[in-house]
Amino acid sequence: MRLLEAAYRYARQAIDRAHGYGVINRGGRGLVGLIDVGSVGPLPTPWHKRSDLLSHVLKFEPRDPRVETSRVVSIDTALWNETATLPFYVYAGLAGHGSSMFRENADYVRANFDALRTRGPSHLAKTWFERSRLDHIEEIHCTTLDAVLADRPDPYHLLKIDAQGAERQILEGAAQYLSGGDCMALHLELFKLPLYKGIALRPEVEEIVDGMGFSLVKEYPPHGSFDSQNDCVFLRRGAAGPVVDAIRQAYGL
Repeated sequence: MRLLEAAYRYARQAIDRAHGYGVINRGGRGLVGLIDVGSVGPLPTPWHKRSDLLSHVLKFEPRDPRVETSRVVSIDTALWNETATLPFYVYAGLAGHGSSMFRENADYVRANFDALRTRGPSHLAKTWFERSRLDHIEEIHCTTLDAVLADRPDPYHLLKIDAQGAERQILEGAAQYLSGGDCMALHLELFKLPLYKGIALRPEVEEIVDGMGFSLVKEYPPHGSFDSQNDCVFLRRGAAGPVVDAIRQAYGL
């Protein structure tokens, strides 16, 4: 199964490259500065197909190597609400998929499994306990987004976070950035179910971003084990201009 999934992923990436997908600022049309937190692999949806609208990208993934080119910077650290060295839990899922700053909540899943197993893809329900087995714990360096951006002059207009439940902490560490004038939109993966211990669930995070001046404009269908999470897109209220138009175009708003 893993070999088939890897082969499909590589084939998909080859097709994308053949169509020019993933080429940032293709044709000189790039306007949007993207921050991609939890950026394993290529650009996230929908930007892997609208990379021509991107001007520059700042990526954070503690398990990827640090790389810097003229348009893409990848930083091998995790974001949090303070500078600290914290445990990072690596689970047995495919290539560490689902690894997080939080422990898997096996007690919750076990207690509610009869109801949960009817939600989402059945194969994910059947394999949840196997995939969620803790493989090992790493110690990783964490910093805040505000601290990183203090040394970077480029404007970033969109913050995307896929951090397995750490959205609240990352947003708290980006208070200065989010209160400024650069950030026009947020793309967050939000959990409805406490599959990790201690994470902020969707209503709490939505309340935070609403207080920062952002409104929900698009919700993707539920995904993951037990249909536990949704990707949600938020726009700053009253934002307008070419950058916002490019963001709307990419997300089909």
